[in-house]
Amino acid sequence: MQSSLSSAECIQLLARLPRGSVEKIAMWPNVHYKKDVIDILMWNRWLLRVLGVWPLVYPDTTRIEKILAIFSFALCWTVLSLFLILTSMYTFSDRSIMSEKMKMLGPLGYVFFSMLKYFFLVVRHKSIRQCIKILSADWCMVKEECHRKIMVRDAEKGHLLSKFCIVFMYCGGLSYNTVMPFLSQAPEHEQNVTVRPMAYLGFDILFNLQLMPVYVFAFLLQCFTGVVMFNITTSVCCLAAMFVAHACGQINIVISRVKNLVKSEQNNNVKFEQGIAIIMQHHVRALRFSANIEDTLREICLVELVGTTLIMCLVEYSLMMEWNNSDSIAIFTYFFLFISFVFNIFIFCYISELLTEQCSKVGHTTYKIEWYKLPGKTALDLMLMITMSRYPIQITAGKLISLSFANFGNVLKTSLAYMNLLRTAI
Repeated sequence: MQSSLSSAECIQLLARLPRGSVEKIAMWPNVHYKKDVIDILMWNRWLLRVLGVWPLVYPDTTRIEKILAIFSFALCWTVLSLFLILTSMYTFSDRSIMSEKMKMLGPLGYVFFSMLKYFFLVVRHKSIRQCIKILSADWCMVKEECHRKIMVRDAEKGHLLSKFCIVFMYCGGLSYNTVMPFLSQAPEHEQNVTVRPMAYLGFDILFNLQLMPVYVFAFLLQCFTGVVMFNITTSVCCLAAMFVAHACGQINIVISRVKNLVKSEQNNNVKFEQGIAIIMQHHVRALRFSANIEDTLREICLVELVGTTLIMCLVEYSLMMEWNNSDSIAIFTYFFLFISFVFNIFIFCYISELLTEQCSKVGHTTYKIEWYKLPGKTALDLMLMITMSRYPIQITAGKLISLSFANFGNVLKTSLAYMNLLRTAI
């Protein structure tokens, strides 16, 4: 990513934003904005580069990066499509028995929902690019050092959530891809034949796994496919965490301005009318950005919610089967994989709750200040902020279900209900 943004480019970036979104807000460029923008986009840059999506959401990339992105994009779709075709042929044919079919439904569903999320990442690239432009502009025009510290603090929270998501997903997924095939117990009917351990069944349709070079290639291909799927999941989570952390930072700046409003009026440092105008403009800008986040992520969150619920059901079923088989390695792997999916959907619900709470906090903070010391008519202007805070922004799954802690519990209960239904039916 190019980091050589000049002050003129910063102002041009602000000029490209929606009309009225930067009026009455201080536009002094932040001298640290180059490093700040690079730091906040760090995880998303590396994850989306692997998927070949980065040039779509961040236009200031070199020609070499765009060429490599096209190659990565084609390679990722090729391996995902190959994986989906081979596993589908094996799962829904007479080549597999019922236990193998149930074992492969989880990976098959995961690759299908990963491809859907990949598709929506590409379809929504213009919305993601617009959010990144607004984010970059906010870092460019932050004036006061205390406000920059607020933004840095919230950005660090977003980085922390991203790190947890990456660690859990990769540890659980790589354990399933590499550890379990080699260390778990082999089925009894395979003890007297040479078996090449594979995490995903069905690759023997196209590859002769008895040949060692072919087996190594197929095994590495499976691992690479797993990395692509993990990157899709973690990139979506990191995007959501980054955007929501930035929105929370902007709202915290609004709260800071509101707390200092009465002090500014008493000291006559700035006129109250100018101060309330700046606060209102900043608040509206933060709410618009939050609404853009919800609009950008709604389809992806719907796929994430439905896919995670179904896959958790299948993981729970596999965990119970391995518990009956007393396979400790497989039990540990499926348990860690289950925790990874639980944590992933928890992250989405947590950041949605965090955004909703921050939007509501503006109204509570506005009421708590010494508004009674302000002029009677001008104090009424604060009622607008209080009223707006009564309807906080919520991240939804396709505008059908709001992501919240209550619905997080419903996801867990639904997956258990589906698992009991599946165990009864089979």
